[in-house]
Amino acid sequence: MGPQRLAALASRSAVEEPVAESQSKSNHWRFRQLITGSEAQAAFDLLRERGRVERWGHAARIHLDRQHDERVVVLKGQVLLGDRTALTRGDAFAPPPPEVDPDFEALAHQETTIVILEQEALRESVESLVPERVVQVGSIFQRRELSVPLAPLLRTSASTRQAQTILELAERYGEPGEEDQRVAPPLSSAQLASLAGLDRPRARQALTLLERAGLIRRDRRALHVLDLEGLRRFALG
Repeated sequence: MGPQRLAALASRSAVEEPVAESQSKSNHWRFRQLITGSEAQAAFDLLRERGRVERWGHAARIHLDRQHDERVVVLKGQVLLGDRTALTRGDAFAPPPPEVDPDFEALAHQETTIVILEQEALRESVESLVPERVVQVGSIFQRRELSVPLAPLLRTSASTRQAQTILELAERYGEPGEEDQRVAPPLSSAQLASLAGLDRPRARQALTLLERAGLIRRDRRALHVLDLEGLRRFALG
């Protein structure tokens, strides 16, 4: 793969690629918006301590042990998977076993630093620092916190993360409605985006999709989950 091809691939954002998004549910993790600021730096420092740090030069093919259940987290630079997906700092992936994808390859773009560790070590490291995501709702005199666990969000794609967030809210705080419905506290698009770790345009896109699918309805009084099992299937696959 030549330098021009590498540059073209690196210019694509992973969150904008529908193919990458459809695959991310099974073997990609995106921490970039879920864990930010000082929490992100603390998480990366902990991963360095618990894993094996490797540095690769530009255009190098990264050698991975695909026989073990390991995860690769990008700490610096970019990693290009196949011919579509570009992962940057705060993204992680699971290399598929050779029998699943014999032609799989991961290429470094620019000077790239990665850390390799077992799945359980990755999960424990992240959860120990950021167990939940929290927003405050209500008036100044009746303010309360709503939270969702971080762990289920780590393995979602951008398109399903909002659904997973609403599912967690409905199960934690929702009151039973008619048939398979739940009535959860009202949240703004900005609050739902914050809980899901999404930028607002992507969150609005996801909410519109869920509304058009007849899974949710929002108004000033409540967040209505119209089909709890349907939402669960959408979120979990």
